[in-house]
Amino acid sequence: LRTYRGYLSQLQAATSRSFITETLINNPQCARIVYRLFEAKFQPGEAESKRKQQIAAAAEEFSASLDKISSLPEDHTLRSLFQLIQATVRSNFFQNKAFISLKIRSADVEEMPEPRPMFEIVVDSPGVEGIHLRGGRVARGGLRWSDRPDDYRTEVLGLMKTQMTKNAVIVPVGSKGGFVVKHPPAEREELQAHVRVQYKTFVRGLLDLTDNIVEGKTVHPEGMVIFDEPDPYLVVAADKGTATFSDTANEISREYNFWLGDAFASGGSYGYDHKKEAITARGAWECVARHFREKGIDIGKEEFTAVGIGDMSGDVFGNGLLYTDKIRLLAAFNHLHIFVDPDPEAKSSFRERRRLFNLARSSWEDFNPELISQGGGVFSRQAKSIPLSPEMKVLLGTDAESLSGRDLIRTLLQLPADLLWNGGIGTYVKSSAERNPEVGDTANDAVRVDAAELRFKVVGEGGNLGFTQLARIEFAAKGGRINTDAIDNSAGVDMSDHEVNIKILLQPRVQSGKLSFEERNSLLKEMTDDVNRLVLKNNYNQSLCLSLAERASRHDLAVFESLLEHLAGRGDLKPAVEFLPGQKEFEKRRKQGVGLTRPELSILLAYTKMALQRYLLGTELPDEKYLQHHIHDYFPEQIRKRFAEDALQHPLRREIIALQLTNMVVDHLGVSFVHGTIRDTGATPAEVIRTALAALEILDLTPFWKRIFELDNKIDPANQYEALEEVAGAVEGVVQWILLSGVEIDDLSRFVETYRDPLARVRATLADLLPVSERKRFEANLARHKKKKFVPALAADITSFEYLTSAMGVIDAARATGVSLEEVAKEFYALGDRLSLGWLRDSLNNLRKRTKWEKIACGGLVMDLRNVQRQLTIAYLQTQSGEKLSVSAFLARYPKLLKRFDQSLWEIRESKSLTLTNASVLTRLLLHIVEKALAGSPVHAV
Repeated sequence: LRTYRGYLSQLQAATSRSFITETLINNPQCARIVYRLFEAKFQPGEAESKRKQQIAAAAEEFSASLDKISSLPEDHTLRSLFQLIQATVRSNFFQNKAFISLKIRSADVEEMPEPRPMFEIVVDSPGVEGIHLRGGRVARGGLRWSDRPDDYRTEVLGLMKTQMTKNAVIVPVGSKGGFVVKHPPAEREELQAHVRVQYKTFVRGLLDLTDNIVEGKTVHPEGMVIFDEPDPYLVVAADKGTATFSDTANEISREYNFWLGDAFASGGSYGYDHKKEAITARGAWECVARHFREKGIDIGKEEFTAVGIGDMSGDVFGNGLLYTDKIRLLAAFNHLHIFVDPDPEAKSSFRERRRLFNLARSSWEDFNPELISQGGGVFSRQAKSIPLSPEMKVLLGTDAESLSGRDLIRTLLQLPADLLWNGGIGTYVKSSAERNPEVGDTANDAVRVDAAELRFKVVGEGGNLGFTQLARIEFAAKGGRINTDAIDNSAGVDMSDHEVNIKILLQPRVQSGKLSFEERNSLLKEMTDDVNRLVLKNNYNQSLCLSLAERASRHDLAVFESLLEHLAGRGDLKPAVEFLPGQKEFEKRRKQGVGLTRPELSILLAYTKMALQRYLLGTELPDEKYLQHHIHDYFPEQIRKRFAEDALQHPLRREIIALQLTNMVVDHLGVSFVHGTIRDTGATPAEVIRTALAALEILDLTPFWKRIFELDNKIDPANQYEALEEVAGAVEGVVQWILLSGVEIDDLSRFVETYRDPLARVRATLADLLPVSERKRFEANLARHKKKKFVPALAADITSFEYLTSAMGVIDAARATGVSLEEVAKEFYALGDRLSLGWLRDSLNNLRKRTKWEKIACGGLVMDLRNVQRQLTIAYLQTQSGEKLSVSAFLARYPKLLKRFDQSLWEIRESKSLTLTNASVLTRLLLHIVEKALAGSPVHAV
């Protein structure tokens, strides 16, 4: 009961432990029944039928006992305790351990704060109390030593929420754990040893309730009554206060003979050292570099100013401030000190920061004062009064003679610097609409500022929860460059994901003796650089995806609103919890021509990926033979070469493939691509994703993307983005062609074989295949792309993308007639030129669509026009006999229809009055010509 009391007080902040105690003492009969329910559920050895009877009897007796309680708060408290036991699915209580563990199905608890985890494990003992929250069955996140005994669950829940969105780029969904130590010793050395002992108890409490895998079969903990499904996946990581505890956790994993071995806790002695690899900071800098690049600044070549939160001994802050020697660090602060350097010299400051990074337990006080510019220094954060030098006054823009430590921090957070680099702990920025108590970080209430007060150009969130989400949105809305912490610092969990999945892959070989433990560890070390590259690629791609989504939302906000409504309707996303706009706000932004901010898009990106991955796991796509190579793409080259077959037997093979497919489609084609295509075509998500993957395979775009990315800091990013939008539009066109024209892709391998090479041939000779008027347009676009500093070959590729959808029609026409691809292409484009089909399609695409139905109708007409061009080409080629007819002569066979079409088209072009209505008339006239042409051809073609 004391364990449940502690847990309930964490769930309901207004319900104190003392009140719960008084309630139980005042109502001993109810307390007895509450325990009786627990005993009925979890006492081992009872027959199932008797257990059910006892549970039902306890529920009935409890309900009757509440009638005697007159106090509403006591009634509510007792009901809550009873419901918690009803929601409990596992407990080790009857195993007589020195600690108690409870596993609770969170959705079954009525007053559970949002977002609700799938499961949470509560651990309680005389020395430690803690909780572990999981977003799904396959979940991972760190375990932290919390200093918030009264509300550690609130702290962990906020971090789990961040972890959920952060983990969208890896296989597991998010989880997070936190524990508080009871009766800690005062001495530092004793405290560290004591915390490690309590950490062990906490981890044992988690593993006590976790299934194992033995010889390929899931095994429940012995002697335990289980009320949930098999659940063997539990992976933990280091976090605040537990950075050196991974080996300790893995020792306990071995103690339990847990199937994951030392994959249980990543980053131990035989794992990747995140601080050494600087992976989290490097990942965040991929995002920061993009922000600066879009502002025309190359952080590798140009100096820029920065303010920091953290100190050089910290992993993320320290590594982050060593990323480039072009940083002019004006100021930084942590929980103890404030560092101010009014006019820093970038190179010497960089060298000194590196010395501090390598100095064990360094602080800002260790910074060589001789290397701090005139008027600067290191000050106590707790100081009542800090005298301001003339140089500091200029830097801070104040006439004040002195400031307290708190006021100095607030002022530093409002400096007009290029970058705010957050690598510390605490929430320092809220929105103007929020009050400090809503933030949940009382330690920093006195120094916190509003986002509207910030004057930084860019924010890099290497640490978690430095800003509230509303603060990020407010900062971005006024022009600041910011993502979310989950986007910026995802590289750490991504590296852990790769480490764990590599260890899982190699574990059977180690257990069978085919690979020694030492060989495995050597291999892990060899693959470090490759793993780093794979991880940083995800940071690069996700930040790019956000930039493209930001541009897209300004042009078509409706599809993002529709996506949000879809995710909310499925129950995946709770817009209010994530501070996403409602219908009125969307309407307001549409009128203003404003799209979604990057922080908002970061949330949509994460939830879109989570929903798609979950959807794919419910289909057969991850099992499709042609797509199995995607699991190899997840692993480093050494794994692909030596253990390709082992990868195909990976226990998380389906999850990894689903992840890879999701990342490829969303990162390269856009956050709204799948949803928009479903809306416009009526296809299922699986059909859209499968078709998109088929399109990406036949277009072979990987080399193209690589060439575009290599132009970073060489050409205007807007030009790069336009090129990427061109290719995404081409893929979208090909996908719609496949979905709406009835092309079958039952066999992906055969489909790729049919279209890839012919498509490459058409693209390679496109300029020679186009009629004169269209060739002029092609050459004008080619010159435009060259002017944007694309080399000729790349400019030609970009120019060719708009013709890819029509090229699919060329290939189909060649297959239907047996005529050479080049000959078909010439006649195909000649027919399109004679009937102005390209102009018609472009004009339809440029029409303003007020509703989704107008967009769907417009897309349907564009596809009808493509089909007209394909079918007329087939009919034209199949009616050739003897002397060859020209395209004009062929069309002249249908004089009445052609005359009506030409006259109607002329009127529309002259009056510049194309609408969906008159475009439908034109399309119908063309379809009549097609009908007559096909009826008169020797072979009635598709």
